[in-house]
Amino acid sequence: MSRVTIIPVDGAVYKGDRSYSELDLSSCGIPADVHALQWDGSAGWIEFTDTRENEEITALPDWANACVAKWDEADAARIAAEEAAAAAAAAAAAVEAEQAP
Repeated sequence: MSRVTIIPVDGAVYKGDRSYSELDLSSCGIPADVHALQWDGSAGWIEFTDTRENEEITALPDWANACVAKWDEADAARIAAEEAAAAAAAAAAAVEAEQAP
């Protein structure tokens, strides 16, 4: 998996070079004391809201995978909307071309 950053308080998930914020992550099971998760594709760390040191990780926790799934849903919706807009534009162009003298 590519680079991932999760910031629960913002509902933000960054994956690769794209991000979505204000995602509803409430069903992901994120521990209340997590400030952020940073993942470079093979390792990373969890940052906490208290004074604890960052926790090094070598695998994404289940809650982080659930957040990535929310990102995947948002990205699929974005792609579908872009495809629908392109199809509508093509249809409008075809109608316009038919009406041209």
